Amino acid sequence: MAVVFIALLAVPEVAVARSKADVVWTRVDAPVTKGGASLAKKLHQLLKEASRKADFGKAGKVLLRARIVEYVVEKKGDVLRIRCAVIGRLEGGPSAKSRIAFGGDPKDPKALEKQVLSMVAHGVTGRLAALAKARAAEKKKATAVALREYSPTATN
Repeated sequence: MAVVFIALLAVPEVAVARSKADVVWTRVDAPVTKGGASLAKKLHQLLKEASRKADFGKAGKVLLRARIVEYVVEKKGDVLRIRCAVIGRLEGGPSAKSRIAFGGDPKDPKALEKQVLSMVAHGVTGRLAALAKARAAEKKKATAVALREYSPTATN
């Protein structure tokens, strides 16, 4: 009897899953160069991956786009340096820019490229997530104010 009573007291609290925003990258552009399309495709995959990890709040559907504005590969001596800048934009809203310059072993340029694109993708996605949450909170506040102003119980 005592075991059953203790078991009832030790019931864990039910975990409640928070609703997440539906994040869609509508467009990812790269400079029109020899490897531009491949670069855009890699960045698109990394942006989707970063979006799953970022907290966009309960914003509903969030439409994003990104553009690579700078991608420079330089080899100086025994160091391969990649500079990359990406501008991301909330559709119909503000934008965020992420830039990085990173050097590494010239024997493995693909790994360095992936690392640079991954870092820039996480940077721009994190900032866009913060902007989306702020915009959703602002919209919610504006709706609450509008409802309060036009409610039948409001005193004008």
